[in-house]
Amino acid sequence: MTTIITALLFASLAVLVSTVAAGLGAMLLGTARAPSPQLSGGGEADAPEPGLRLRPLLIAGVGLACALLALSVVIRMVVVGHAPWSNLHEFSVAFAAALLGTYLVLARAHRIAGLAPLVALLAVGLVAFAMSLDDRVDPLVPALQQPLLLTIHVGSAVVAYAVAGVAFVAAAAEIGQRSARDRIGVLPSAATARVVGHRAVLIAFPILTIAIALGSVWANLAWRSYWSNDPKELAAAATWLVFGAYLHVAGRRDRWERLAPWLIVLGFAGVLFTYIGAGLFFIGEHSYAAP
Repeated sequence: MTTIITALLFASLAVLVSTVAAGLGAMLLGTARAPSPQLSGGGEADAPEPGLRLRPLLIAGVGLACALLALSVVIRMVVVGHAPWSNLHEFSVAFAAALLGTYLVLARAHRIAGLAPLVALLAVGLVAFAMSLDDRVDPLVPALQQPLLLTIHVGSAVVAYAVAGVAFVAAAAEIGQRSARDRIGVLPSAATARVVGHRAVLIAFPILTIAIALGSVWANLAWRSYWSNDPKELAAAATWLVFGAYLHVAGRRDRWERLAPWLIVLGFAGVLFTYIGAGLFFIGEHSYAAP
């Protein structure tokens, strides 16, 4: 079964790389787009999505990769007999699958096919990182032997991180389009990217809050303390504060407006540090999740 999972990961990686190549190629070779038209009231109209001919290809690539990764997650769950995110390898694969799934959901409501290559590029990094880690199946350490909390606490973290990943991609697109005055082909306009990034944070923030709260409950059950200043706990709290700061300044029409997407970028940097750095580079209660 592990051979099948590995094959699915390789296949998803190939599809993702192809999607990135197609999207970035169109971005580099496409003609510059005119700035978004203005509404009579002074606001920005939603410009037609660029790269319409590529849209089915980009969405199909993300969809196929998502299906392959989701299948690998399901098979892994059958193999291990519990929620398939008990170590960094499993979490990374689930993170990538959820990232692509989140993007596909948001792409149904917004014209953001142009974000597909950037989302796929982020997923490439996650899958490649997962494949560099040990994928052997080991018994759960005592601290993780809480099936319900393993499912909902870590599962909510997977979802929160995935939605934050889409917010990050949208924020990066907004920053790029603002700098280029909406002339980067394929990418959605800065206005569209801003809306998508904001809505993604609105979804991610409460889920991240739930994940942190459930983690505190689990910590008390496992270590007899709701809070222990563990590196991963501190990193998660700092990340939560950054996204909270974003929500405080989002939508303002003053000097803080241009800071908002950068706060999303900083928040996702916190996500990556919580997900990888806190366990790999620091010794703490969560060190069992490191490879």
